[in-house]
Amino acid sequence: MRNKSWIAAGAAGLLFLAGCSGATASVSDPDKELMTIGDVTYTRGQEYEYIKKSTGPNLVMQMAEEVIYDKEVPVTDEIRKQAEDNYNEYAKTSDNLESYIQSMGYKDRQDYIDKVLIPAVQAEKLLTKWFTDAQEEIVQEYKPSRVQIIQTDSKDSANKALQALKDGKSAQDVAGQYQTEGTSYNGTATIVTTMDTVLPTRLINTLSSAESKAGVVNEVFESDDKTQFFVAVLVSNNYDDIKGELESTLKNDSTVTEKCLVSYLTKYDFRVFDQDIFDYLRVNYPQYLVTRPDLMESADAES
Repeated sequence: MRNKSWIAAGAAGLLFLAGCSGATASVSDPDKELMTIGDVTYTRGQEYEYIKKSTGPNLVMQMAEEVIYDKEVPVTDEIRKQAEDNYNEYAKTSDNLESYIQSMGYKDRQDYIDKVLIPAVQAEKLLTKWFTDAQEEIVQEYKPSRVQIIQTDSKDSANKALQALKDGKSAQDVAGQYQTEGTSYNGTATIVTTMDTVLPTRLINTLSSAESKAGVVNEVFESDDKTQFFVAVLVSNNYDDIKGELESTLKNDSTVTEKCLVSYLTKYDFRVFDQDIFDYLRVNYPQYLVTRPDLMESADAES
């Protein structure tokens, strides 16, 4: 535990520098002995290489995130209070929370709040900020709208449902008469995005189109296999109106939080210097190598 500071300092040398082929970061006094056992001696350099290979990539990404948090969502009294409130909530469900966090290597309650809970709150704040900062990108990628959709299992039922909507009946009343049994598209207003794989692409595109106005969409939409049919009432596709609900809908999806991180890594020109770390990220997380669009494109193609 005493070597945390120089380990972190060494890891810092892996960040924000040009990814030169063959370059590796090193630690000062690599030949200094740390321990011996029998006739075997371990040095600072050997320990550093072991730590770099076992936890280096995760440590590098954690440090990059901390830099982003400090720049985009720095710690405030509000963030500290939220982190402390979260700790108190956890404590209600555990009789020995402080003992448990000490067993994980944290000194005490405050150390855990500072190192774990505050960054977690910052991550939430960063995602909220991203939904504002990246509006254009999000609209293009997810084509969001708030809509009432009715799913039916015949085109005839869909046409009748559409006519009933045009006659002024409520979407939920119409759904009660014509919807497919068990469907979640039952006339209740919901956020729709490109991540809704059940819905026809044409329906999602129509709803998000700038030309589409609130009200009944005068069309029956078919699934690709022509076994399911959909009619819709557009509530809103104005981003400012639906942003909060859109975030609530998408925030737990790992691909969304990843896009958020990549966006800010790009903003701050994230670079990796050490070749070993670079190679690990290239194989496992090429999307984080934002100064190498060729590698990022290959990651997108495989996802």
